[in-house]
Amino acid sequence: MQQDKMRIGVDIGGTFTDLVAVDSNGGIVTTKTLSTPDDPSEGVAHGLLLLADRLGMTPSDMYANTELMIHGTTVATNTLAQRNGAHVGLLTTSGFRDVLELREGTKSGRYDLHSPFPQPLIRRPDRLEVIERLRHDGRVEVALDEAQVLRQIQALRKRGVEAVVVGLLHSHINPAHELRVRELIQQQDWQVYTVLSHEILGSEGEYDRFSTAAVNAYVGPRLDRYLGRLEARLREAGARFPLLIMQSTGGLLPALEAARYAVGCVTSGPAGGATATALYARLLGVHRVVAYDTGGTTTDISLIDEGKPQERRKTELEDIKIAVPSIDIQVVALGGGSIARLDAGGILTLGPDSAGAMPGPACYGRGGERVTLTDANLVLGYLSPTTFLGGRMKLDLERAKTVIREQLAEPLGLSVEAASLAVNALASSRIAAAVRTTALRRGLDPRELSLLSFGGAGGLHTAAVANELSIPNALVPREASVFSALGFLAADVRLDAQKPFGKLLPDISAEVLEATFQALESQLRDRMAAGNFDGATQERAEKGDKAGPAASAADVVQFKRFVDCRYRRQISTLELNVPEDVGARAPEDWILAPFEAKYRQYYGHVHANESPYIETCRVSAYRLIASGGTPQPSDHGAGDLPAPADFARTRRVFTGEWIDVPGLWFDELREGARIVGPALVESTTTTVFVPEGSVASIDPFGSLAIQQEQSA
Repeated sequence: MQQDKMRIGVDIGGTFTDLVAVDSNGGIVTTKTLSTPDDPSEGVAHGLLLLADRLGMTPSDMYANTELMIHGTTVATNTLAQRNGAHVGLLTTSGFRDVLELREGTKSGRYDLHSPFPQPLIRRPDRLEVIERLRHDGRVEVALDEAQVLRQIQALRKRGVEAVVVGLLHSHINPAHELRVRELIQQQDWQVYTVLSHEILGSEGEYDRFSTAAVNAYVGPRLDRYLGRLEARLREAGARFPLLIMQSTGGLLPALEAARYAVGCVTSGPAGGATATALYARLLGVHRVVAYDTGGTTTDISLIDEGKPQERRKTELEDIKIAVPSIDIQVVALGGGSIARLDAGGILTLGPDSAGAMPGPACYGRGGERVTLTDANLVLGYLSPTTFLGGRMKLDLERAKTVIREQLAEPLGLSVEAASLAVNALASSRIAAAVRTTALRRGLDPRELSLLSFGGAGGLHTAAVANELSIPNALVPREASVFSALGFLAADVRLDAQKPFGKLLPDISAEVLEATFQALESQLRDRMAAGNFDGATQERAEKGDKAGPAASAADVVQFKRFVDCRYRRQISTLELNVPEDVGARAPEDWILAPFEAKYRQYYGHVHANESPYIETCRVSAYRLIASGGTPQPSDHGAGDLPAPADFARTRRVFTGEWIDVPGLWFDELREGARIVGPALVESTTTTVFVPEGSVASIDPFGSLAIQQEQSA
């Protein structure tokens, strides 16, 4: 890679931290290193040193030639999963103290009488009421009692809370009282992380709004501290480039803004994979793609339709509701580090717990004592003990055999190889089941989709998943193991705004609808222009430096409009795109037919005598930064690595019996190369198994396309 300006993408996973550098011509160089869960910034710093070495640069030269770094992080996700977030307090309208506990009147397993009721992120003693009340239209019913608010603020301060949520009734219509409470908090010289519910979610529904704001406050302080440590490490190393953070929507935010809007980072890593899949779908001209990402800890599944990742309006993570937009990603607790065991009935199970990066699989030799999917694949011969990570990490085959023999093979009365094959087959079956469910939820037949797999462990199961689902075409990108980090570099800055609309279709005028959208666009344009959205580091932001690209942000912002529609007396909405000429068209002309078509796709029928109800108007604003540095996959990338000296050109693998198969080095394969299974295709960071009965070829973008032989 030439030493011109480049961008770096960094994705922290449960086991590995992935890094990708893309130059101004789209050339790609990749590397990865083990994650450091105690302080993820250490793994990032080490990965940057490895990346500089791959680029043939000193770290200082690499930093000097880097114009932007984009980062996806699991800090927010792990904080929720481990329930080790901030101590949060809530100030809410009198009578609404228990909204977070009452939820929507039920729990997800409503018929399971033995399951405990979900515990809110904010404990009841930390939820305090304030005297105020707004009507549903935003008019003041009871004025804010500021003296009483000050007393409640002091009460929370004495309780030692680290973050405060201000969640008042109908604040999405009239935010005046919430804004005033924040002013009162600031006047107390209390540097506490403060979240206003209307700023996080500007829509009706107290539980949705309060729950989403509570998540933001729960993960925000920890994310803020992590990003601060990371920026400090980068500055100490001499880096002065801007740092942008990947959001669950597939958009980017500067580090400071991301720390304030922390709830948007909950699924930031998987969103990068969906964004990269959309890039490939557009390059290949494929309309619908289902993608799965099998890494060290989870398998993340997403659906791309017409080159765009599908989004969802609400996400539930272990009974925690997050009601902000995100790419629709289904997460399965299955990855290379997933632990295999026998349950109480002697049945083989896999996951959901994982060995992670520390101690990792038994074959890593870092103290792991449980069987994992990686151990099984090593015993089967699918992974090389000497060329894993390009030879930088040696795997202990004998240790893997020992734990599989003791924990699985002997109790089941099987050979070590047969037990390992069962673990591998169970993983493929579970991935296939999750892919099928993802497609069917959208009313789609998996057989009519293309399959794209990525993640370090994904390629070993691609053909098996495609065969089980009768998917004719499967694809494994050359950069599969760092695909999410690659996707970060194909993303743009994104902001979202919404406003409740609440009208039946016959009652809507085009003029009112257009005015609503223009007001939302004006709001977002102002945020872009004033919010330092060139991705400035915290150091620049603290100095008040607004120069550079942010000064002209209004000139490069693009808008996309949406409406959320449903029938009256229903809860779930469907998203419709708004045409550009909406102001000149009657709403019935562009709402009714698309709504009914989408409703029929999801539910199999329509309510012929009912009009759609427009619940919400939404706008997404994009500041385009990907152009000029968008990754350009090719069959001959600038970062190709030669095969290690001890790379075996013939490999012995177990598929029910031991057989010899060709061993091929991914980076040596060029466009048009044809591989007849069985064969193994290996790179420094991933391995793809092409089974008997399948044929693979290299496409113009360097990816491995797999088909069943009879349809090849």
